[in-house]
Amino acid sequence: MPLPPRRALALAVVGAAAVPAMAVAGAFVPATAEPQGPWGGVSNVSRSGSPSDDPRLAAAPTGSVSYVWEGWNGRTWQIRLRTRGPRGGFTPPITLSAAGANHEDPRIAIGADGFTAVSWKNMRTWNRTVQVRVRQPGARAFGPTRTISNPHADATQNRIAVLPNGDVIVVWMQGQRGLRVLQARVLKRGAKSFGRTVNVSRGPVIDSEAEGDPSIAVAGDGAVTVAWEVATRDGSFVIQVRRRSPGGSWGQVQGLSRPGAQSNDVKVAASSTGEVVAIWAREHDASNPSSSGAFGQIQARIRPAGSTAWGPITNLSRAGTHASDPQVGIAPDGTITTVWEWASDALAARKQTQSRTRAAGAWGPVQALSQRGKDVDDPVLVVATDGTATAAWKRSYGRAGVRVQARTRPAGATAWNSGVWLSGARGEADEPRLTVAPNGVVTAVWKLSSPLRVVPDQNFYLQTRSTAFPG
Repeated sequence: MPLPPRRALALAVVGAAAVPAMAVAGAFVPATAEPQGPWGGVSNVSRSGSPSDDPRLAAAPTGSVSYVWEGWNGRTWQIRLRTRGPRGGFTPPITLSAAGANHEDPRIAIGADGFTAVSWKNMRTWNRTVQVRVRQPGARAFGPTRTISNPHADATQNRIAVLPNGDVIVVWMQGQRGLRVLQARVLKRGAKSFGRTVNVSRGPVIDSEAEGDPSIAVAGDGAVTVAWEVATRDGSFVIQVRRRSPGGSWGQVQGLSRPGAQSNDVKVAASSTGEVVAIWAREHDASNPSSSGAFGQIQARIRPAGSTAWGPITNLSRAGTHASDPQVGIAPDGTITTVWEWASDALAARKQTQSRTRAAGAWGPVQALSQRGKDVDDPVLVVATDGTATAAWKRSYGRAGVRVQARTRPAGATAWNSGVWLSGARGEADEPRLTVAPNGVVTAVWKLSSPLRVVPDQNFYLQTRSTAFPG
């Protein structure tokens, strides 16, 4: 039976505001060592010939890593999970979703005690529903499937997190296209059912193209910050944010970006001390007709620990260039690391991965992480508890191949270490993801399509690679 078509999503962000001139440094040089230790060998998470898509992963406090993905069973797409132990070795894959329907968009979160929660979308009817399964610490099996969204309205864009006290929070966009509302539900630790549904956004998304694109971050005290994009009546998109206190009360909706342009793809990160940073991509200013609609700029705002007010907007990328797909992480000492994809021209050809870091209250210069001359896409970032940052992305090479690259910046350093090719030189690597364990071990996963496909577009499977922690 042929596979159903998989959706390909691309983000093109345009527009710019002024930012001071900055140095660009740190070209990619292949190497093999990272501060956590060398990267180990490549392992297959799913087997070749078993179509697998949209991988996600999370690390447990023991150092084990659990992977979830969409796996094809010959008739439908199912949500599967497999765990790699802290010293290697994989458990057999298990299927979390029910047979007889397609399922997509898996997400996974693991708590400080090993409590594991997985969410996804059930595609059984035209109205997609968000489903969740959880596994208690030390248990081998997951509990029953719980449908937490309204089955009479479409649900999409699910995100999940485990709070320090063991509660689980899930957010998603609910409603028909063009009338979506961001909603949330919480499963209290030890409870048998989720609490009531809360409308996180103030009103419905009013533009037919808006999906919300939410992001969620949890601070060390359990405070939750949720950010999303919403269309306004003038046709622009703005970034909004809302905080849930450690006690469970929701604050006011706050606007982060300026109106009059397209601001989207927001990401938020929170530190153990409570500082929160939001980053997004913004197009040109719609009130300035002379500005080019082909440019985009990365912007950020910071909310200090203990405050409800956000600081001013900072332009991170160069004005007059094309920047998109921002990622952000924050260390316990407050050091903020950002990465994005960048191109000097309006066509966004031959993009480059760039980064900028804020340490001791000041933003440093823009740094180039990948070589010029080949296209890059899908940057991802993780920050370890000691402040070590690792970024990865996919990069074109040769005539048709795509490989995953990575670079690491040690804690307290300003320069990134030499780069590493994570995936092999044959095939097309896609959808890179990262996670970092409490001991600092970084694990990457990606989808690999065979360069020699017996059946076109069907032989794609998952591979993984991890660093080795010294000692």
